Amino acid sequence: MTRIKRALTFAGFALLISYFGYHTLTGTSGVRSLAAYHQREAVLQRQLDRLRACRADLQKRIRMLSDESLDLDYLDERARAVLFYANPADTMLSLGKARPGAVAKSHACDDIIS
Repeated sequence: MTRIKRALTFAGFALLISYFGYHTLTGTSGVRSLAAYHQREAVLQRQLDRLRACRADLQKRIRMLSDESLDLDYLDERARAVLFYANPADTMLSLGKARPGAVAKSHACDDIIS
């Protein structure tokens, strides 16, 4: 009887260890999930860095258009890019047809904010 009891106890502990070992590797907080978490964290960190750089650049662009420090050259550049206007004295080079309603992208953050 004690032999059967020992065997059943050993089998029970072996199953328990196997159960926890399996879930340590494959569970929602397991080793595989941790690797996927670190990959996702790296992707999100790169995205955050890109957004922070865009935010800093956009803040700089806003300061250039503010009343205190209005940069007329920058204002002229943005108006021409957005409205497709040109000075009659400017030389224009046609590089192909623009899509109707397309706005020229002149900034790296334009794809993020549009």
